[in-house]
Amino acid sequence: MKISLSHVSTPVKGEYSKLGLDESKLIDMLRTMILIRVFEEKVEELYLREGVLMGPAHLYIGSEAIAAGVKHVLQRGDLVISHHRGHGHAIMLGIDLDKLFAELLGFKEGNLKGLGGSMHLPIDVSKGGLYASAIVGSQVPIAVGVAYAQKYNKSGKLTIVFFGDGAVNTGAFAEGAVMASFLRVPLVLLCENNVYAEFTRTSDLFGEEDVVAQRFMGYDIPTYVVDGNDPLAVYKALKIHEEKLRSGDGPIAIIANTYRLKGHGVYDKALYKPLGEADLYRLKDPIITFANRLMNEGVLKQDDYKAIFEEARKIVNESFEKAKSGSPLTLDELSYYV
Repeated sequence: MKISLSHVSTPVKGEYSKLGLDESKLIDMLRTMILIRVFEEKVEELYLREGVLMGPAHLYIGSEAIAAGVKHVLQRGDLVISHHRGHGHAIMLGIDLDKLFAELLGFKEGNLKGLGGSMHLPIDVSKGGLYASAIVGSQVPIAVGVAYAQKYNKSGKLTIVFFGDGAVNTGAFAEGAVMASFLRVPLVLLCENNVYAEFTRTSDLFGEEDVVAQRFMGYDIPTYVVDGNDPLAVYKALKIHEEKLRSGDGPIAIIANTYRLKGHGVYDKALYKPLGEADLYRLKDPIITFANRLMNEGVLKQDDYKAIFEEARKIVNESFEKAKSGSPLTLDELSYYV
């Protein structure tokens, strides 16, 4: 068995052209990150301050760079399979925000008729969002089957499955990884390693910080560790293997190291985190870090940065105002969809 574990660094400016990056893509990555952040802050407000939303919701705050990096590799026909912390993936896919808010409100105008809610938000087949599972790890073997169909049909398309570090401890993940390796499917196993598996620090589960990546090496899957707070590092890791994957040869695994700035869900105050830990990670806030990089490279001006935030807030607020005028399914309609 050949074991492969590599670290992918952020591309320097001189690599941009080779990787297909231009100023418009760089700005769009930042715009995507900011839109996700503003959307999630609105969702948190609607739960905790206004009490408009009820039920579970797991925020993507702190991981925005991963979705932004993936976005510009995806092509029409590629498929994404997500997990319970998938709001950022839904926005990455371009699902209308008014539909997302309507879904969170339980209204039939939502992308899943109000029947899916927060933990299934990224599902919209027309946008490439095939499935999202709230059962930790269960999406991995499903993604293997989807990717095998792509390989069998020689579609030239790929599947990306998102999961957290906690999923790596599940039997479903192990079974999926074994089959993905055996079938050599065009699949990206993308682990959003956000330090915490629900309420437990990952290092307490595995014994050391980097053992998440070590787990992949036993499956003979080329594995790449990237800074999950850097959209360009995530993009580069995908881009340099894109041609091979689209030819039907895979899988690869990407461990995107990031940090969950909030609790497990909106209801969780994260009192189990060491005092001051989150403040240290906020110094590495992916949005601020990336914006500073673009300003240093002359791609972005401070006024433009502020304008992107203002635009995002306007879009999010208008989408919510539109969504809240919706209504739930009637009993007759509900029986039709169930």
